[in-house]
Amino acid sequence: MPKSLTTSEPNVLRPEDFDPPLKRKEPIVPYYWTLDEIATELGVTSRRVGYDITGYPPRKIQPSLKAYKAGSLFLVPDADALAYIQRFRERKKS
Repeated sequence: MPKSLTTSEPNVLRPEDFDPPLKRKEPIVPYYWTLDEIATELGVTSRRVGYDITGYPPRKIQPSLKAYKAGSLFLVPDADALAYIQRFRERKKS
């Protein structure tokens, strides 16, 4: 939903704003997305999403997604994950 020009409220993405709707129903970790959840949502491998988090110098891929490392998991905050999913979907449409 675009931000109105007359109000100062921030533009916040919500799961219900997506078309087609998101596949994820229940989060594994509340308020965070895991690598596998994002990869499933986008239909790509978790390695591809991992490269967007950590980067991959041999292929000149720069990190474009911030995540927290918790043990062997990467956790992406809801707002960052939704923005990444939206960017990925828009890039695929073009």
